Amino acid sequence: MTKLYECSKCGVVTEDKPHLCQPKEVESKEEYCGINPDRDICDTMHQSVSFECRICGRAAESKELLCDAHRIKTK
Repeated sequence: MTKLYECSKCGVVTEDKPHLCQPKEVESKEEYCGINPDRDICDTMHQSVSFECRICGRAAESKELLCDAHRIKTK
């Protein structure tokens, strides 16, 4: 099983730990999806995220990491 990581600073989720400025390992998307991170995305992640959850607004690099993902425009 692939490991998942969440940025403790902004809430972005990814399978690529080096992309995050303050990574923490999470068990599954049920641990974070649906919970609004209520934080701005870290500057280093703006180019990497392509999806956002319609439920909680959390950003991710792939749609499989979110419950109700939709593609967003990146800066």
